Amino acid sequence: MEVEKSELNISNPATNAIDKRTSIVKILTANDVTVWGADAFISVALALFVVSSIEGATVLNVGVALMIHRIVGAVASVPIGRWFDKHKGFIDEVYGLWFACMSAGFVYILLSFATQIWQLYVAMFFLGIIAVTNFASWRILFYSNIEKGQLGQAVGVYQMLFSFGIGLFLVVGGFAAEKFGYRWVLMTGGVIMVFGSLLPLMLRGYLTGGKK
Repeated sequence: MEVEKSELNISNPATNAIDKRTSIVKILTANDVTVWGADAFISVALALFVVSSIEGATVLNVGVALMIHRIVGAVASVPIGRWFDKHKGFIDEVYGLWFACMSAGFVYILLSFATQIWQLYVAMFFLGIIAVTNFASWRILFYSNIEKGQLGQAVGVYQMLFSFGIGLFLVVGGFAAEKFGYRWVLMTGGVIMVFGSLLPLMLRGYLTGGKK
């Protein structure tokens, strides 16, 4: 008598692989919305914090700080990408993403206590490196775990959730800045990032091996 596979509780490797990749994409999306949502939450108040809390700071200093962030990130992008390429598997990206998210949170928390312009510049220097580490590790993990033929849909769903999340964080950040002050927004955004950094660690069970 022939017995159905479902009766024997035999799992389908292909189905398991799809479920695993779906879980990875969901975790990465939640991480990105949380961490960059916190960054958006902070961005509402950042310039106002600088000019009101840092002695002698002007809007020009804000522009210089953001320029440092971008230029440092541009210079660091290729070396960081090559570093990830040198390591087999995805565990280096998992820990790279975790470290980037956690570090960004702590830098913003420390920045909330800044009183000198040079402290702002140092913070933006490190945030530039941290940002490109986040971009590289997250994108490698995300695009490597999308099923063939579903790239457009996966990116569309991610972008929808990301945009809604960022929009919500922006308006809440504006409200919080008015209600509690700019320093509080930087500290709270940093704490959210630190908690968001725990999400990539959930990927370890799904990415014990594999090729990039």
